Amino acid sequence: MKRPVIAAAQPWTFPTPRTVTLDNGLAVQAFHRPGQHLINATVVLELPLQTEPAHIEGVTAILQRCLDEGTRSHPGTAYAEQLENRGAVLGGGLSHTATSVSLEVPSTRFTEALPLFAEAITEPILDDADVRRHVALRQAEIEQQQAHPVHRGAQAFRAAVIDAGCRASRPIAGNAGSVDGISGEAVRARYASEYGPSRGTLVLAGDFADDPLPLVAGMFGEWHRPVATPVDEQPLPAQGPQVLLIDRPGAVQADVRLGTFGIDRTDPQWPALRLGAFVLGGGFLSRLNRVLREQRGYTYGVQLANTPARHGGLLAMHASFRTDVAVPAIIEARELMRVDGGRGITADELAEAVNFLIGITPLRCATAAGITDQVASLIEAGLDADFVNRHASQLQQVTAEQATEATATLLPPDGLAVVVVGDAEVLAGQLQSEGMTPQVIT
Repeated sequence: MKRPVIAAAQPWTFPTPRTVTLDNGLAVQAFHRPGQHLINATVVLELPLQTEPAHIEGVTAILQRCLDEGTRSHPGTAYAEQLENRGAVLGGGLSHTATSVSLEVPSTRFTEALPLFAEAITEPILDDADVRRHVALRQAEIEQQQAHPVHRGAQAFRAAVIDAGCRASRPIAGNAGSVDGISGEAVRARYASEYGPSRGTLVLAGDFADDPLPLVAGMFGEWHRPVATPVDEQPLPAQGPQVLLIDRPGAVQADVRLGTFGIDRTDPQWPALRLGAFVLGGGFLSRLNRVLREQRGYTYGVQLANTPARHGGLLAMHASFRTDVAVPAIIEARELMRVDGGRGITADELAEAVNFLIGITPLRCATAAGITDQVASLIEAGLDADFVNRHASQLQQVTAEQATEATATLLPPDGLAVVVVGDAEVLAGQLQSEGMTPQVIT
């Protein structure tokens, strides 16, 4: 028996959608994907959270969570029952710049489910009782997140690197004080003033038996609501790096973040930084993982996450270390993130990063949901779908020197915020002795 011949990888490009704009201003992008019999439809509304009144921050999240609690055509539990009868699932997402609502349904039930999807967006009831229940659930969620070191550290890091005056420095779904003031009236007012087709895009992907655009026009064409022009917030970085130590007495592990305010996809250095960050901590065999996990045994894994927003982003190393080695790990991680002198990004490291980042994209976009998720994230960032192809080309043009320069400039090891969630009694003195005077938060 002969071994099968492995064919060379075929060129791949992100698909081009059919696009149309309805008379009411709703943009539509349709991706026909033969063989994808699970259709995904996602509506993205450009809705910056900075437009939320300060005393009820989180009202947009509560609104989104109430969309499937009943519509004028199908009140109460009747709406959920109709969805279930068609094998459909309603979901959603929320960022500081946009909110999305999605439908996933078998292609054979798409024409039956799309009207239900439109109902949730265009005629939700938003009943007082449902709002109160979701407010209570959010309060319980906040308590859980405050008790969880990963969530607690993530929010503390965001607040440490983004100016406190920016909405982006605070939780997307609001904090305990602001959520407590959210009423049904406030949710309905938010919907009436902010939900409208003129700031929305509907993205469809899947194997359509018939042209979906006439059906979309029939379901969403009558959605009319005047809305204000979206406000485009540009978060500002906080002034100077901080060292925060959030006390968890007796904790055997310390949750650690080491990072800074980053750049977004529109920055010319984005491709180079993305490659540099991957080399340092984006893959399992990255520099940080190879030393801190494999050689030292300090942790199960380290990740250097490069998370862009519409403007700027978050760039941070994250890992959980044993308490007794947490401070040595922070010191060593900072040194591993240096790319000056003879520690620059090598040509081999760069080639592996390029191959991985370009090669993983077709896998992430192999399903209808993968296509709509990618496009939705680009809409949130103010980018078009062809950005995927342009970015792949840009990655291939980055040199090792450019990746090194971008990483050294945008991720300076001595200018990073440090956020640690752990036992302050053990860690405070050790941080102090290494020249990092922590602000201890109990």
